[in-house]
Amino acid sequence: MNEEIRKIVEGRIGMYSFLSAVLLDAPPKEFLKDLMEDKIEFPKQKEIEEGAEILKNLAKEFSNVDDFERFVRQEYTAVFIGPYSYHVSPYQSSYEGDSPYGKVTLRIKEKFIEFGYKYSYSEPADHIGVELAFMAESCKELLKGNLEELKKQREFMKELEKWVFRFCDEVENHPEARFYKGIAKMLRGFIKLDKNVMNFISITP
Repeated sequence: MNEEIRKIVEGRIGMYSFLSAVLLDAPPKEFLKDLMEDKIEFPKQKEIEEGAEILKNLAKEFSNVDDFERFVRQEYTAVFIGPYSYHVSPYQSSYEGDSPYGKVTLRIKEKFIEFGYKYSYSEPADHIGVELAFMAESCKELLKGNLEELKKQREFMKELEKWVFRFCDEVENHPEARFYKGIAKMLRGFIKLDKNVMNFISITP
């Protein structure tokens, strides 16, 4: 693997890991502190940049990281958990007319088994954060020179495309989404970008 491709794959690992982490739970204080200090760089893509700008502008509203962390954690609960207001389902099942732990969850779990991926999250296999974590782990294996991982990633991208853009729309339209509106934009932009990146990697010696 040449150095250019290595850097691209490392960038993919970073974005998939980041998006997975902030969708499985509210982001850690360290990330929010770096955001307030404008220390984070994101890939150059229109929607990713728009999302990053939302995050940075929101960060400017807070004078200390503790208040920022409290705000984002409350927003995470309001957007994804509820229970007192409308909330967005983070499960692929919901977008295919099923409920978590049903047929869709089983299908995704079987794919993970087929791909040799073991996860330790308490969430069902079809949680958006778990699916993105798989892509991050697959990229780590790709970095080791296992080119079969690229085939797995392209196959699993078809699963993500079944619902990820509708999920992003739901988050962006949630009345209490501010931080996660930015995350949704970034997720949409990154999935679009990564499809092209995978094609580039596959044709590059």
